[in-house]
Amino acid sequence: MNKGFTLVEILMAVIILLIMLAISFATFANLGNSNALEASVAQVVSELTDARSKTLASVGDSQYGVHLDTNEIVLFTGSSYNSSDPDNVITSLNGKVEIANIALTGSGTDIIFNRLSGETSQDGTFSIRLKNDTTASTTITVYGTGIIETN
Repeated sequence: MNKGFTLVEILMAVIILLIMLAISFATFANLGNSNALEASVAQVVSELTDARSKTLASVGDSQYGVHLDTNEIVLFTGSSYNSSDPDNVITSLNGKVEIANIALTGSGTDIIFNRLSGETSQDGTFSIRLKNDTTASTTITVYGTGIIETN
């Protein structure tokens, strides 16, 4: 009696292994996308909170704001954003995500906090979404009171 594996049995084992690897790869890719989105949302909320905190504390006797761009956010000092200001703190977002659907009062891309109150006139919403799956997104809401919320 012959002992061993036939060619068909070996091919079936290889096919099953390849299918399992493909499923694992897809799962890890989705996990990486999800982590990129969550980390980017946390990063943006942190910068907004930092700008509001610095304004409330009157650091440098100034107010602070955050400029939103598609692939980065910029923490700036003063009542308006100046792209050439050397004191700007630029934070690049993960390459898998982008800022989209910006709907702030005044139709701008800057959120500037008022001294003493921490309020903003640029309240509204914007989304952080995956570039390769725009349905996977998180909406950030900035209220007129300066409070920041994610959905």
